[in-house]
Amino acid sequence: MCPTSVDPRTIRTRYRLRGALLDLLRTRAWDEVTVAEVVAHARCSRSTFYAHYEDLDALLADAFLGAAEIVPATGQGHCLAFVPGLFEHLAQHRVLAEPYLLAGRGGPMVAAFRERINTHIRERLDATAPSLTEPQRGEVAAALGGAVWAVVIWWLDHGRDVTPTDAAATVLTLLGPGLSRVTHD
Repeated sequence: MCPTSVDPRTIRTRYRLRGALLDLLRTRAWDEVTVAEVVAHARCSRSTFYAHYEDLDALLADAFLGAAEIVPATGQGHCLAFVPGLFEHLAQHRVLAEPYLLAGRGGPMVAAFRERINTHIRERLDATAPSLTEPQRGEVAAALGGAVWAVVIWWLDHGRDVTPTDAAATVLTLLGPGLSRVTHD
């Protein structure tokens, strides 16, 4: 990705390009979107696009940074402490989350977002569960990350009557006791 700038014009252009991509992804699959469509939708030139981004993958990564930041790269405390914030964020951006996550229109960033969840859980387990062996921490992180992801997908697809607070509480209620037994025995 090209260096970032604090120039207001640069910021506006990047917002327009990100917004154009996200608008297109509401109705199309990732692999159907082209740079030409993004620049037309953003009302800018192809050279402007390439002045800000190396390719569509870089633009997509930039557009998804806000979502990925909900799951901290590192942190303190419980390995599932990010779950309430994740559900709140998805509730606020449900109109975008549904097509990206349910219909797979987010392309490679869906896998990256899911991996971010697993990595965060693993890193917190590394710091808070030293009694577990390396393979056990990997296994527990995969199980927890998979469970969180499965509930997120279910909630986006079927849980419109479930508040984000209740969805997060359910995840923590179901996973918390088992996690406590595994990490404290």
